[in-house]
Amino acid sequence: MVKRILVISDTHGAFERTRQIFNNCGRFDLIVHCGDYLNHGPRNPIPDDYDPLSLSAILKEFSSVICGVRGNCDSDVDALLIGKRRLPWSRTINLQGVNIFISHGHEIEKTPFSRGIAINGHSHVSEIKRLEEVLSLNPGSVALPKDRSGGSYGIIDLSERVVFLVSLTGKILDRTVF
Repeated sequence: MVKRILVISDTHGAFERTRQIFNNCGRFDLIVHCGDYLNHGPRNPIPDDYDPLSLSAILKEFSSVICGVRGNCDSDVDALLIGKRRLPWSRTINLQGVNIFISHGHEIEKTPFSRGIAINGHSHVSEIKRLEEVLSLNPGSVALPKDRSGGSYGIIDLSERVVFLVSLTGKILDRTVF
């Protein structure tokens, strides 16, 4: 049973920063990755710790517990390197009665339910906000944050019904009950 979800996005090949999250975030049962796994993209700078091959090896180790989507910088080769045959542009899952919609966020997609959690990345800005009965979570970017977090990720605790935004240093940036 999935109780604790690690939510990451926009890793863009940043090996050390992503490894830091896996080493420090505690136990998790599922990883939601909102896309942009390995490539930095033509409009982004190259992350200091850019090592897409090493990052792909770590992500491949976790491939059985990754529930991911494709981002605008991802290719079919990226999916294969992380142990996935293909990555959908979006997906909806239900865990413990909670609807969860996952997309990268580079295209506007309507959340397919009126109550639950909608997760996306793309903007590289971490945020939790409530839109009526839907909690919107953007975990920010591990590699190239465009906010003051220094890099961030999310945790969804389904047992406690709490969503957290956490900095790479482990500081809780935001906490919201759902």
